[in-house]
Amino acid sequence: MPDIFLILALVFAFIVGLLFFAPGWRLLNFVDYGPGDAVRRLNRYAAIRLLIPLLVSLGCRFVAARRPELTVPLIFLIPLSVMCVVVWVGVGAGRMAAQDAPASHRRNTP
Repeated sequence: MPDIFLILALVFAFIVGLLFFAPGWRLLNFVDYGPGDAVRRLNRYAAIRLLIPLLVSLGCRFVAARRPELTVPLIFLIPLSVMCVVVWVGVGAGRMAAQDAPASHRRNTP
C-alpha cells in the first residue's frame, strides 16, 4: 500500500515538469491567465508550489514504509496539500493580475 504514495509523487512530478518545461500551455483551469506573458509566469509559479504535494507524497511514502498502519491516515495529507497549493496559486494569480493591470484599474490601497 505505501506504493500509492510513490505513484502520486510520480504524477505530481509529471505535472510539475509539464508546467515548468512547457510554460506556454494554458493548463490550469481555475485561474484567469490574462495576457500571453502571464501564462509563462503563472505556470512557473504554480510548478514551484506543486513541489509541496510531491514532497508530501514522498514523505508519506517514507513514513508508510516504516509504519504501514499509518498509510490510511497519511492519505488525507495529499489532498490537503493540494488544496493548500490551489489556494496559494489562486491568490498568486490574483496578485499577478493586479500587478499587470493598468494604474487606472488598480484599487486604491494603502
